[in-house]
Amino acid sequence: MIMIVGSSHDDVLYFESIMSDKRREVVFDRFPIVLGRIFNQEVLVLGQVYSNYLSSSLVLYLVQKYMVILVFSVGKATAYSKDWKLGDIAISQITYAADVDQTADIETHFGQIPLMPANYASQPDVLSYLEKSLESKTDAAYYRATYVSTNVVFTASTQLVEYDVDGKLFGKRERVVLDSTLGGVAMACSLCQIPFLGVKVIARFLDKPYTVNEYAAALSKFNDIGKAIVTTIGDIGRTDIMG
Repeated sequence: MIMIVGSSHDDVLYFESIMSDKRREVVFDRFPIVLGRIFNQEVLVLGQVYSNYLSSSLVLYLVQKYMVILVFSVGKATAYSKDWKLGDIAISQITYAADVDQTADIETHFGQIPLMPANYASQPDVLSYLEKSLESKTDAAYYRATYVSTNVVFTASTQLVEYDVDGKLFGKRERVVLDSTLGGVAMACSLCQIPFLGVKVIARFLDKPYTVNEYAAALSKFNDIGKAIVTTIGDIGRTDIMG
Protein backbone atom coordinates (compact mmCIF):
# COMPACT_ATOMS: atom_id res chain seq x y z
CA MET A 1 0.00 0.00 0.00
CA ILE A 2 1.08 3.59 -0.71
CA MET A 3 0.15 6.42 1.68
CA ILE A 4 -0.49 10.06 0.80
CA VAL A 5 -0.44 12.55 3.70
CA GLY A 6 -1.63 16.15 3.65
CA SER A 7 -2.02 18.84 6.28
CA SER A 8 -5.47 19.89 5.11
CA HIS A 9 -8.29 18.21 3.23
CA ASP A 10 -7.53 20.44 0.21
CA ASP A 11 -4.08 18.84 0.01
CA VAL A 12 -5.47 15.36 -0.66
CA LEU A 13 -8.80 16.09 -2.35
CA TYR A 14 -7.50 15.22 -5.84
CA PHE A 15 -6.43 11.75 -4.76
CA GLU A 16 -9.76 11.03 -3.11
CA SER A 17 -11.57 12.10 -6.28
CA ILE A 18 -9.84 9.55 -8.52
CA MET A 19 -9.66 6.56 -6.17
CA SER A 20 -11.78 3.50 -6.86
CA ASP A 21 -13.22 0.99 -4.38
CA LYS A 22 -13.16 3.68 -1.72
CA ARG A 23 -13.90 2.98 1.91
CA ARG A 24 -13.63 5.34 4.85
CA GLU A 25 -12.35 4.73 8.35
CA VAL A 26 -11.58 6.83 11.40
CA VAL A 27 -8.29 6.42 13.26
CA PHE A 28 -8.21 7.00 17.03
CA ASP A 29 -11.83 8.23 16.90
CA ARG A 30 -10.93 11.51 15.23
CA PHE A 31 -8.69 11.23 12.14
CA PRO A 32 -10.51 10.23 8.93
CA ILE A 33 -8.69 8.16 6.32
CA VAL A 34 -9.74 6.96 2.88
CA LEU A 35 -8.59 3.63 1.47
CA GLY A 36 -8.98 2.50 -2.12
CA ARG A 37 -7.10 1.89 -5.33
CA ILE A 38 -5.27 4.03 -7.89
CA PHE A 39 -4.42 2.05 -11.00
CA ASN A 40 -3.79 -1.35 -9.48
CA GLN A 41 -2.16 -0.08 -6.30
CA GLU A 42 -3.80 0.04 -2.90
CA VAL A 43 -3.67 3.60 -1.56
CA LEU A 44 -4.36 5.22 1.81
CA VAL A 45 -5.10 8.96 1.96
CA LEU A 46 -4.76 10.90 5.21
CA GLY A 47 -5.53 14.61 5.55
CA GLN A 48 -5.82 17.13 8.39
CA VAL A 49 -2.40 16.28 9.81
CA TYR A 50 -1.21 19.46 11.48
CA SER A 51 2.31 19.23 12.94
CA ASN A 52 5.19 16.80 13.00
CA TYR A 53 3.89 15.45 16.29
CA LEU A 54 0.79 14.12 14.59
CA SER A 55 2.41 13.07 11.33
CA SER A 56 5.02 10.94 13.11
CA SER A 57 2.45 9.20 15.33
CA LEU A 58 -0.18 8.61 12.66
CA VAL A 59 2.22 7.56 9.91
CA LEU A 60 4.05 5.14 12.21
CA TYR A 61 0.76 3.54 13.24
CA LEU A 62 -0.71 3.35 9.73
CA VAL A 63 2.49 2.08 8.09
CA GLN A 64 2.52 -0.89 10.41
CA LYS A 65 -1.23 -1.54 10.32
CA TYR A 66 -1.59 -1.43 6.53
CA MET A 67 1.88 -2.59 5.41
CA VAL A 68 2.62 0.71 3.67
CA ILE A 69 5.67 0.63 1.38
CA LEU A 70 5.95 4.32 0.42
CA VAL A 71 4.69 7.64 1.81
CA PHE A 72 4.10 10.88 -0.11
CA SER A 73 3.70 14.10 1.90
CA VAL A 74 1.84 16.79 -0.06
CA GLY A 75 0.52 20.31 0.47
CA LYS A 76 2.09 23.74 0.91
CA ALA A 77 5.57 24.90 1.94
CA THR A 78 7.13 28.22 2.92
CA ALA A 79 10.15 29.54 1.02
CA TYR A 80 13.20 30.18 3.20
CA SER A 81 15.82 30.88 0.53
CA LYS A 82 15.33 33.64 -2.03
CA ASP A 83 15.46 31.39 -5.10
CA TRP A 84 11.82 30.30 -4.95
CA LYS A 85 8.82 31.72 -6.79
CA LEU A 86 5.15 31.40 -5.92
CA GLY A 87 3.83 28.13 -7.32
CA ASP A 88 7.21 26.39 -7.60
CA ILE A 89 7.19 22.74 -6.55
CA ALA A 90 9.68 21.63 -3.89
CA ILE A 91 10.65 17.94 -3.94
CA SER A 92 12.35 16.75 -0.79
CA GLN A 93 15.92 15.55 -1.20
CA ILE A 94 17.07 16.02 2.40
CA THR A 95 14.84 16.67 5.42
CA TYR A 96 15.92 18.09 8.78
CA ALA A 97 13.98 18.30 12.05
CA ALA A 98 14.97 21.83 13.01
CA ASP A 99 13.29 22.20 16.39
CA VAL A 100 15.19 19.24 17.89
CA ASP A 101 18.14 20.20 20.10
CA GLN A 102 19.60 17.48 22.32
CA THR A 103 23.17 18.75 22.16
CA ALA A 104 23.23 19.87 25.81
CA ASP A 105 22.70 16.31 27.09
CA ILE A 106 24.31 14.03 24.54
CA GLU A 107 26.75 14.28 21.64
CA THR A 108 24.48 14.72 18.64
CA HIS A 109 24.11 17.10 15.72
CA PHE A 110 21.64 19.95 16.00
CA GLY A 111 18.35 18.60 14.68
CA GLN A 112 19.22 14.99 15.54
CA ILE A 113 17.35 12.78 17.98
CA PRO A 114 19.75 10.37 19.68
CA LEU A 115 19.76 6.95 17.94
CA MET A 116 18.13 8.55 14.87
CA PRO A 117 19.76 9.94 11.69
CA ALA A 118 21.05 13.52 11.59
CA ASN A 119 18.86 14.04 8.51
CA TYR A 120 16.56 12.01 6.28
CA ALA A 121 17.23 11.40 2.58
CA SER A 122 14.55 10.60 0.04
CA GLN A 123 15.13 7.51 -2.10
CA PRO A 124 16.81 8.49 -5.41
CA ASP A 125 14.72 6.09 -7.51
CA VAL A 126 11.43 7.51 -6.23
CA LEU A 127 12.76 11.05 -6.75
CA SER A 128 13.63 10.25 -10.35
CA TYR A 129 10.24 8.70 -11.11
CA LEU A 130 8.44 11.71 -9.65
CA GLU A 131 10.56 14.19 -11.60
CA LYS A 132 9.84 12.38 -14.87
CA SER A 133 6.13 12.51 -14.07
CA LEU A 134 6.23 16.22 -13.21
CA GLU A 135 7.98 16.94 -16.50
CA SER A 136 4.93 15.77 -18.40
CA LYS A 137 2.18 16.83 -15.97
CA THR A 138 2.97 20.45 -15.09
CA ASP A 139 4.39 23.64 -16.53
CA ALA A 140 5.47 24.76 -13.04
CA ALA A 141 9.12 24.84 -12.11
CA TYR A 142 10.17 22.03 -9.78
CA TYR A 143 13.39 21.56 -7.87
CA ARG A 144 15.00 19.21 -5.41
CA ALA A 145 14.86 20.92 -2.04
CA THR A 146 16.18 20.84 1.48
CA TYR A 147 13.22 20.69 3.87
CA VAL A 148 13.60 22.20 7.33
CA SER A 149 10.63 20.84 9.24
CA THR A 150 9.37 22.07 12.60
CA ASN A 151 6.18 22.16 14.65
CA VAL A 152 6.19 25.94 14.24
CA VAL A 153 4.60 27.67 11.25
CA PHE A 154 7.19 30.37 10.61
CA THR A 155 6.01 33.62 9.08
CA ALA A 156 8.96 35.96 9.80
CA SER A 157 12.71 35.65 9.35
CA THR A 158 13.20 36.96 12.91
CA GLN A 159 11.73 33.69 14.20
CA LEU A 160 14.63 31.81 12.61
CA VAL A 161 17.53 33.74 14.09
CA GLU A 162 18.63 30.86 16.32
CA TYR A 163 18.70 28.49 13.34
CA ASP A 164 20.35 30.86 10.87
CA VAL A 165 24.14 30.93 10.46
CA ASP A 166 25.30 33.45 7.85
CA GLY A 167 22.09 33.08 5.89
CA LYS A 168 22.20 29.29 5.94
CA LEU A 169 20.01 26.67 7.55
CA PHE A 170 21.90 23.46 8.29
CA GLY A 171 24.66 24.66 6.00
CA LYS A 172 22.26 25.18 3.09
CA ARG A 173 21.61 28.47 1.35
CA GLU A 174 19.80 27.41 -1.84
CA ARG A 175 16.47 25.68 -2.41
CA VAL A 176 15.53 25.59 1.27
CA VAL A 177 11.89 25.36 2.33
CA LEU A 178 10.02 25.17 5.63
CA ASP A 179 7.10 22.94 6.57
CA SER A 180 5.46 21.37 9.62
CA THR A 181 4.63 17.81 8.54
CA LEU A 182 7.46 16.20 6.60
CA GLY A 183 9.84 15.86 9.54
CA GLY A 184 7.45 13.57 11.38
CA VAL A 185 6.79 11.57 8.22
CA ALA A 186 10.52 11.16 7.66
CA MET A 187 11.13 9.96 11.22
CA ALA A 188 8.34 7.39 11.07
CA CYS A 189 9.49 6.11 7.68
CA SER A 190 13.08 5.89 8.91
CA LEU A 191 12.00 3.72 11.84
CA CYS A 192 10.02 1.45 9.51
CA GLN A 193 12.75 1.48 6.83
CA ILE A 194 10.47 2.61 4.00
CA PRO A 195 10.95 5.50 1.55
CA PHE A 196 9.14 8.84 1.71
CA LEU A 197 8.93 11.90 -0.51
CA GLY A 198 7.71 15.43 0.15
CA VAL A 199 6.13 17.18 -2.84
CA LYS A 200 4.81 20.60 -1.92
CA VAL A 201 3.91 23.93 -3.52
CA ILE A 202 5.60 27.18 -2.50
CA ALA A 203 2.66 29.17 -1.13
CA ARG A 204 4.19 31.54 1.39
CA PHE A 205 7.27 33.74 1.83
CA LEU A 206 8.83 34.86 5.08
CA ASP A 207 8.10 38.46 6.08
CA LYS A 208 5.27 38.77 3.54
CA PRO A 209 1.50 38.56 4.08
CA TYR A 210 -0.15 35.27 3.15
CA THR A 211 -2.96 36.32 0.81
CA VAL A 212 -5.97 34.64 -0.71
CA ASN A 213 -4.32 35.00 -4.12
CA GLU A 214 -1.24 33.11 -2.94
CA TYR A 215 -3.39 30.34 -1.51
CA ALA A 216 -5.32 30.12 -4.79
CA ALA A 217 -2.05 29.95 -6.75
CA ALA A 218 -0.93 27.03 -4.59
CA LEU A 219 -4.27 25.26 -4.99
CA SER A 220 -3.97 25.53 -8.77
CA LYS A 221 -0.84 23.35 -8.61
CA PHE A 222 -2.35 20.62 -6.42
CA ASN A 223 -3.89 18.82 -9.38
CA ASP A 224 -0.56 18.90 -11.25
CA ILE A 225 1.18 17.35 -8.26
CA GLY A 226 -1.65 14.87 -7.92
CA LYS A 227 -1.38 13.78 -11.55
CA ALA A 228 2.40 13.41 -11.25
CA ILE A 229 2.14 11.31 -8.09
CA VAL A 230 -0.57 9.14 -9.62
CA THR A 231 1.65 8.57 -12.68
CA THR A 232 4.53 7.72 -10.34
CA ILE A 233 2.34 5.24 -8.48
CA GLY A 234 1.53 3.57 -11.79
CA ASP A 235 5.18 3.46 -12.79
CA ILE A 236 6.19 2.00 -9.43
CA GLY A 237 3.52 -0.65 -9.83
CA ARG A 238 5.15 -1.78 -13.07
CA THR A 239 8.66 -2.04 -11.61
CA ASP A 240 10.38 -3.71 -8.71
CA ILE A 241 12.06 -0.62 -7.24
CA MET A 242 10.09 -0.96 -4.01
CA GLY A 243 11.00 -4.60 -3.65
